[in-house]
Amino acid sequence: MLRNKDRSSNKGNLAVTAVALQDHLLHDLQLGHLSVADPCKIKARKKERKSKSLKRDATAIIDTGLRKTTEGPNMEDTEKEYVLDPTPPPLTLAQKLGLLPPPPLPLSSDEWERVKQRSLLQGDSIQPCPICKEEFELHPQVLLSCSHVFHRACLQAFEKFTNKKTCPLCRKNQYQTRVIHDGARLFRVKCATRIQAYWRGYIVRKWYRNLRKIIPPSDAKLRRKFFEEKAQD
Repeated sequence: MLRNKDRSSNKGNLAVTAVALQDHLLHDLQLGHLSVADPCKIKARKKERKSKSLKRDATAIIDTGLRKTTEGPNMEDTEKEYVLDPTPPPLTLAQKLGLLPPPPLPLSSDEWERVKQRSLLQGDSIQPCPICKEEFELHPQVLLSCSHVFHRACLQAFEKFTNKKTCPLCRKNQYQTRVIHDGARLFRVKCATRIQAYWRGYIVRKWYRNLRKIIPPSDAKLRRKFFEEKAQD
C-alpha cells in the first residue's frame, strides 16, 4: 500500500511539474490562448482591456469668450526618460514551485545609468537602427537592459512578428526597456552644424565676390579685363 501511495504521489508530482513547465513555455512564447489557466479569467481580462480602450473621457467645454494663453511645450518633459515596463511580469507556476528562476527585478536608476554609459561607449545612438538600418533622427528610441538601442516602432514590430521578448542582437530574454532621446539630440546637433556650415559658406562666398570687385587679380588677362570694366563704370 505504501509503495502504491509513493508511486501515485511521484506521478502526481511529475504531472504537476510537466504542467508547470508547459505553462511557463506558453507564457515565454506569448501563447496565452493555449495556457492552462482558467479560460473564464482570460475572457474577463480581455473584456476589461476592451472596456478600458473604449472608455474615453468626455468633458463639456463652456465657451466664455475669453482666450487663455497657452504655453509652449516644455522641453524637459519631451526629453524625459522613462521605463516602459516598471513592474516585472507575474510569476508562472514553474517559477512559484522553484523549478525556474524568477524574472529579474526592475533596474535601479544607477543600473540604468551604467547601461546607458555602456551604450554610449559602443556608439549605438550614432549608428543606424539595427532592425531597419535607418537613422534614429527624431523618431522614438528605446534602450534595452542589455545596452542595445532600437527604434521603438521597430522593436514592437519585431516582438509582434516573433511572438517573443528577446533582443534582436544578443537574444537576451525578458529584457527591460527604457525610452531615451540620445539619437534625437545627436540629430539636432548634426542639423545645427549643417545649417551653420551652409551659412558660413554663404558669408564667405559673398565676401569673396565683393573682394574680387575691389582687388585686381594677379593674372594678366583677368587683370586687363578688371581694369576695362572699371574704366567703363
